Amino acid sequence: MENSLIFQDVQKEEPKQQKEELTLEDISPKWAARLNKNKLPTFMSLTWFKWYSELKYGSKCVVGEAHGSYFDDCNMCDDISRKFMYYFGTRSNKKLEQGKHRFVKHWNEKHIM
Repeated sequence: MENSLIFQDVQKEEPKQQKEELTLEDISPKWAARLNKNKLPTFMSLTWFKWYSELKYGSKCVVGEAHGSYFDDCNMCDDISRKFMYYFGTRSNKKLEQGKHRFVKHWNEKHIM
């Protein structure tokens, strides 16, 4: 009888595992720091050109950093990647923020095991 009580108490104490959603800082830390709306480089500066050129290449962009390399198996990631480049190039802070949220939502829904 003592053993059954101990077993029941242990069962009650097991924590319920909740799936914790990742943030952009978890998924793509380098780009999360870069795309902080208060820290964007001056338009047409050397840093701006460097970042823009990196956003053009799948392996160096926001989505590529998350995948660890170029990605070709996810159409949504490809679309999001192209939009990051476009929004950065047009200096649309509002659209960049929306893109970050869209990417994080997609990543948590489709790429988290």
